[in-house]
Amino acid sequence: MSQFMRATTRKKRDVMMDVALSMFMEKGYENVSVDDIITATRTSKGTFYHYFKSKDAIIADLYSKQIELIQEWVKQPPSKVQSLEGHINRLFLDLASNIRVSPRLIRSLQALSLQNETVKIEEQHQLNVLSESLLHWLPEPNKVELLVCMYTGTIRTWCNQEQTDLLSMMKNNLAWMWAGIRSNEPYAPLQVEPVPKEEHKMKVAIIGGGLAGLTAAAYLSENPHIEGILFERSPQLGGRAFTYEKAGFTLNFGAHAIYGIDRHTITNMERELGLSFSSKQVDKRKVVYAKHNQLTTAPLDAINLLKTDLLSTAQKVRFVGEIAAIIANIHNLKNYATLAEYLAESNADEDVKELWEHLVCSNFFITPEDARNVSGAVISEYYHNLFLSSKPVNYILGSWAVITNQLKQKLTTSGRWEVAIQEGVESLSYADRKFVLQTKNREVAFDKVIFAMPVQQVVKLLKGTAWEPFLAPYESNTATEVMVYDVGLSKVVARPFSYISDMDNKMFISDVSATDHTLVPEGGQLLQGIAYLSDHFESDEQRKSYLENKNTQLEALFDKHYPGWRDVIAVKRVSKKAMVSSVKNISTNHLLPIRVENVPFYFCGDGCTGKGELAERAFSSARTAALAIVQEVQQALQSV
Repeated sequence: MSQFMRATTRKKRDVMMDVALSMFMEKGYENVSVDDIITATRTSKGTFYHYFKSKDAIIADLYSKQIELIQEWVKQPPSKVQSLEGHINRLFLDLASNIRVSPRLIRSLQALSLQNETVKIEEQHQLNVLSESLLHWLPEPNKVELLVCMYTGTIRTWCNQEQTDLLSMMKNNLAWMWAGIRSNEPYAPLQVEPVPKEEHKMKVAIIGGGLAGLTAAAYLSENPHIEGILFERSPQLGGRAFTYEKAGFTLNFGAHAIYGIDRHTITNMERELGLSFSSKQVDKRKVVYAKHNQLTTAPLDAINLLKTDLLSTAQKVRFVGEIAAIIANIHNLKNYATLAEYLAESNADEDVKELWEHLVCSNFFITPEDARNVSGAVISEYYHNLFLSSKPVNYILGSWAVITNQLKQKLTTSGRWEVAIQEGVESLSYADRKFVLQTKNREVAFDKVIFAMPVQQVVKLLKGTAWEPFLAPYESNTATEVMVYDVGLSKVVARPFSYISDMDNKMFISDVSATDHTLVPEGGQLLQGIAYLSDHFESDEQRKSYLENKNTQLEALFDKHYPGWRDVIAVKRVSKKAMVSSVKNISTNHLLPIRVENVPFYFCGDGCTGKGELAERAFSSARTAALAIVQEVQQALQSV
């Protein structure tokens, strides 16, 4: 910000910064978003970004205040300095006074400096200014380095100790530091104890760097008694949650939405792993269904249910009763092997049956014939959780990369984990009580192995081993695949709703940028069309014709509700068969347990048993697998 800023402008900026800092202190840095600051200061988004490039810039300003204090200190004329020691002490005590009232903020700042490059650079810049200024008065680099280390160490210790007075701690440490600096005794020989025998660390291999693999590794990286390697065959981490940018648009290989985020496994991970992200809820009032060329509101809550034309009044009463029964966990649906069996025995009208079928299609990303084949217990558990949620559909602002980057950061900063990109595991054997993994470049032995990859790939890797027979029940599992049609538009062509689901053709279009503005350049629009796909074909020609027809139907849906979209396409990506889940959760498939009897490995991913569907199952199964290994380590340590 310019030093010639008008006084009134500077005052507005200072007020915004003071409010933000108060919120950071009250709620913690990671729990406050830019939108929260804007709301609290009653300003606009444009005003915020006029003063600050990002939330991080507010923190950088805090470092600036410390730097200003240092620069004022170094300008003191020698005539006003009574003693060098007192002058230097005054600087450190003033720096401590500046931050002593904000322990929670400084604690967040310290943690953020390990994750955020911008904050890390600002912190280092402040320390560089401090060192250079001290050298002006004390031109002995070794002593200056000791003083700076004392300062940073005191701050970090204070952050980790509740109800400790920073000024008292700083005074005490300065006294000890000067006792050493003032000493005129020659250096005594350095006393060094012999290195004790190195403690054995459990070595873990994780095969697969998707959401599940990253999550499992992040949990394990927090335990000092565990080290390992994360193997990923492809050039990037994230798997199907991989994100890339093109022409200013951020595109996800995978679904953008998270269902029931307030009851989602990722909320536990945010707290347990110290993740920091923002999310925004889809506007339920702008979610519509299309049936027989008629549009109506989707029955997502009581208000929408009253408005919808999908059901008659009597049908609405019945549907509300069914929702209440699922919330209370007393619905008969959970006792049926499949949705089809429940609907066949229910006395519900055809419209109610169709609505149930369509809800399962929408949330499980499958066709009607597959929806009828989903277990009643699976559906009941899923909707019990979703109907209790106050945030049924949310987007992680900034895409999956916001999550995957933080998980990767935890691994790399732990110092105990290696991330092996483009290094696929080609074989696995057992020798000398170790699991030996072979890649093209090396052979490495491990104590534990976690498979965080599609079950189909697990079966292939373990082919010919003693463990192959135990995985036979999972060999014929089929995946959930959809057609994905992403278009980034240079301008907003229409915004009649945020989501439209075509009940007749079983496909939908999301206006992703209507909820997540971070994914598009200014003025742009990102639309994502998805069609549920059947996987039963008699020939390749039939499959090809089917996919071409789905493509045509999706484009027709774009044409109808977003006229002119073809003329302003900036980015286009069509995936005719994109995997949503490695195992379709239907009665003819079998989700892979996290532990399989007689198999010494752990398994995790969206094709494994766990809480929820889609990405949540990847997160929850990975968390369970990792915590089970941590428990093994703790038990081993206790026995020692």
